[in-house]
Amino acid sequence: MNRSLWLRFLGLSVVFALLLGLLYARLIREVAGDAREDVQRSVYLFIARIVEEAPYADAIRHLDRLRTESPSMSPEVWVISAAGQVMASNSVAPPPQDLLQEGLPQQVHDIVMRGHFFSGASAAAVIRLNAAEPAWLVVRNAAQAGRHLVLTLGTFLVATVLGAIFLGLSMVLLYLRGHSHEARRVIARIESGDLAARFKVDRLDAVGRLMHDFNRMADEIGRLVARLQATERARRELLQELGHDLRTPLTSLRTAIEALAAHGEAMSSEERQEFFGVVNSEFGYFRKLVDDLFFIAEIDEPRYRNAAQRLDIVAIVKTEIQSLEASARAAHEAGGGIRIEAELDAAMPDTCAVIGDAYLVGRLFRNLFDNAARHASSVVRIRTSIRPGFVDVSVADDGAGMSAAAIAAFGQRRRQRVLSEGGDLSASLGLGSVIIKTIVSLHGGDIALESGPAGGVLQGTRITVSLPLEEVRDAALV
Repeated sequence: MNRSLWLRFLGLSVVFALLLGLLYARLIREVAGDAREDVQRSVYLFIARIVEEAPYADAIRHLDRLRTESPSMSPEVWVISAAGQVMASNSVAPPPQDLLQEGLPQQVHDIVMRGHFFSGASAAAVIRLNAAEPAWLVVRNAAQAGRHLVLTLGTFLVATVLGAIFLGLSMVLLYLRGHSHEARRVIARIESGDLAARFKVDRLDAVGRLMHDFNRMADEIGRLVARLQATERARRELLQELGHDLRTPLTSLRTAIEALAAHGEAMSSEERQEFFGVVNSEFGYFRKLVDDLFFIAEIDEPRYRNAAQRLDIVAIVKTEIQSLEASARAAHEAGGGIRIEAELDAAMPDTCAVIGDAYLVGRLFRNLFDNAARHASSVVRIRTSIRPGFVDVSVADDGAGMSAAAIAAFGQRRRQRVLSEGGDLSASLGLGSVIIKTIVSLHGGDIALESGPAGGVLQGTRITVSLPLEEVRDAALV
């Protein structure tokens, strides 16, 4: 807390204390007003009864003796007759004529008062005495400076409140200054790279909760920095590996083209056709590699995450099956190809909704079906089923299957290209499995792989993708 802020707080505290003192004085005046009237009436009657008990001169001398024992009571008294003559007095001054002109009380012990006896200001009263001949007692108490009760109490209250506020602000200042030094030390350590620097929280007051929140924020910053560092390491490794991956097909293309340019005329038509096949294969691999890399780089962008909508999973699967069947028919006409067997669960409704991105889900099943068709020997079998909360799509082929190590590495990019089992020139880095696993993860689903015969199912690989239905995904997002 700097000096300017502390002075502002002190100024506000002074204003608050003054307002509180005025309110307190006002309350004292309102509450004590009626009681004070009764008290001073009783005092005046007490003086009148003292004067009534003896001859007036003797009674006034007795009253003066009592006055010496109570300095706060120093009244001047006069006893006057009905004719206005002074019958006895303890003062050489005449009685207050302005009070007498207001009228004399006619009933015994009636009182006409002016001012307040204990207020410190001037006060006077006229009392009808109980005597055989009509007589009145005139009492005047002179003003005494500095004896105003309400002012005294109000001043004391304001001084007390101001002192308490000043002491409290000073203690708060010292407390906050200590934590301010600690905060500067912690922030300086974080700025120097020590992300483990934290506040020591020893109490859960307002400042302690603030320090706890700062520690939580620092923990989150540490996690973010760790993720950024891991991402940066992965990015560097990926760039190094991609440089090699992209250089390999380019080197093969360059070698094949140079060989054709240098020895093309001396080659037989079969040799030239083989070289052109290598060139076409490397071009195809290079194009697919670039496409897959761009897709993987963009798949985590917000535009994919914000494109969630209600999708008819049955319609998407049917569309991709039709595309696969069209490719299979074209291959059959060329003298090859495989057979497609598709079966929908009879228990599935006509419309089975999931929440996701239409382009990503379509790409998911396209990659699954193309991968199965590429590794199948003669048949690809596609099955869809529904269970509580999920829809399952299973794709099986009758190919050579996958080893346990290959199943464990599914969804991870290979370190080097691997030629296909079919003996052709196509090769892969396994980016298709990365795409499949990433899309399934983005949609909150699961993926299971099996290989080998199981209960009459085809010999090759079986991949089952499970996606949550609309109500399950909505509940997970709440």
